[in-house]
Amino acid sequence: MAATTTFELALRDAIRARLKADAGFNALAAKRIYDEVPTSSGKAIPLPTDPVPPYAYFGPIRRSNKVLDCSESWTIQARLYAVSTAFNRDQGWLLIDAMVQALDQLEQPDLPLADPYSLRTPLVVGQAGDVIDPLQAKSVFFDLTTSIARPLPGQED
Repeated sequence: MAATTTFELALRDAIRARLKADAGFNALAAKRIYDEVPTSSGKAIPLPTDPVPPYAYFGPIRRSNKVLDCSESWTIQARLYAVSTAFNRDQGWLLIDAMVQALDQLEQPDLPLADPYSLRTPLVVGQAGDVIDPLQAKSVFFDLTTSIARPLPGQED
């Protein structure tokens, strides 16, 4: 039977669910967390059908192998962005702060992943910064890291 998700997708889905349920995030972004930059036009000037900032989206997600005897395990790193068109950087940084408050140091079972995956280490927020491009909406980002495992074949509970 083919897998229905991966380490990366399980983490992405769990983070999206957590942020959509978080009052601090929703006060600023109204549950708008996307898998990619949400633009139907592909242009810097949005179309009326494009989502209205502020919102958040996932940037690069990457993994590196981590060897454990009893499971297949990967260190996962993800970058999340907050986008704002408000004057100055305040709204973007406030949204990032709400996201960090909702996610930093979460561990199993507070951030459940799709079966058969599980967190092995807490989510750790690393660096953060802003991206200033005069032709684009303002973006602020942060990086998080964790380890995720799944049982080896024959090792499932």
